[in-house]
Amino acid sequence: MYEVELTVWRNLMEDGTQCLGEEQYAKAENYYSQALMLADQLSVPEIVAFTLRLLATARVRLGFYELAEEGFQSALRICQEIQNAKGISEAWAGLASVAVKRGKFQAACQDYEKAIAVYPTTSPPLRLGMLYADLGQVYAALADWHKAKKAYEQAQEICRANGFLKGEGELDVLIGELCFRQKKREEATQNLKHACWVFIQILDVVALTNALQYLALLYFEQNEMRSAFECQQRAVALCLKFDTKQIFSESCFFLSKIEQSINLVEEAKYYLDLSIRYYPEQDFEMALRYQNLANLLHLTMDYSMAEQYYLKSLSLFETLGEQSHIGEVCESLTLLKETLQQGEEHSGKLEAPDAKTKMQGGFPLDAMIRLAEFYEERRSYREALECYWKALEMGRNAEIATGWIETRVQKVSKKIRRRRTI
Repeated sequence: MYEVELTVWRNLMEDGTQCLGEEQYAKAENYYSQALMLADQLSVPEIVAFTLRLLATARVRLGFYELAEEGFQSALRICQEIQNAKGISEAWAGLASVAVKRGKFQAACQDYEKAIAVYPTTSPPLRLGMLYADLGQVYAALADWHKAKKAYEQAQEICRANGFLKGEGELDVLIGELCFRQKKREEATQNLKHACWVFIQILDVVALTNALQYLALLYFEQNEMRSAFECQQRAVALCLKFDTKQIFSESCFFLSKIEQSINLVEEAKYYLDLSIRYYPEQDFEMALRYQNLANLLHLTMDYSMAEQYYLKSLSLFETLGEQSHIGEVCESLTLLKETLQQGEEHSGKLEAPDAKTKMQGGFPLDAMIRLAEFYEERRSYREALECYWKALEMGRNAEIATGWIETRVQKVSKKIRRRRTI
């Protein structure tokens, strides 16, 4: 009787769902709105409720929360009247998603619990797993770690029982993040390692890259720099295959930070330069990259390039009105100029007693000490230690007393060790 209308309705729903998957939410809403008018004409409760839910879903994505809530409520009433358990569950889940967007996490938990409670055993189990995962994320937002982990584990068990390896691995990452936030670092590491193993099995390069970077961050926070370096290096290599310029830039930036921590200065400069070349914006993050690279160039005595990058970072910080960073860069430039002046003064005094205390490029011992003190004052202890070690080497080569430099090396080393235990 209504075969033509039903066919048109089905086509509109398919078009809307395709747009929803492609994140074209306004188009999806338009298709679903047309489908709802036809559904009302067909007067089939299941069709009306289904259309209402998908239309409300599109409106959640568009930020039309009041309209979305009304749609889910209407779908819930219809499904309760016809005793459609799957529809009731999906309507409660939709209301939970609106509550999450509004920051009403307690209400969202209650709605997800209701959705799970009425979910039919005859319906697809993986959808139930998704509901548990969503519930876990809301509990995590509330910092209710025990309930969050329990929900994640239930979701993971469903994925495992149904052979859904990707879901199992993604939940490993979520549980790992949860453990990390509770400072359960060993458990977090185990979960992230298992996630990497899962993603390797299913050849999911994107998911593997994300898990590797999370594992690298975990190692970095635990000061296990060699392990952090290995994980992040693999992640950067994988990023080349698929990621956007910004993500690749961020991956290189983090790898550079790790390399600086293990004194791979030349490699750190290379990846920081890559990070700058691929970063798409002239914003605060780019200014930090310029400043960081300038510091490394200063440390390796490439003064002209260091000055260029200090000036680039200064220009951006001034545009952004970042006064504290402007002050830092100005101090760095002042120190750089003083270092250059001292080098010029020493260059004409080859017979002076301290002539042996210069490194290649005319860098004098006192300038290296000042650079170390500069970093130490700003609590950049690793950079300070690197400079003190170089100063110690210079002093020994010049056959002068170095006990006072050794004392400073020990002092800064102690500060680094103390920072590891915090």
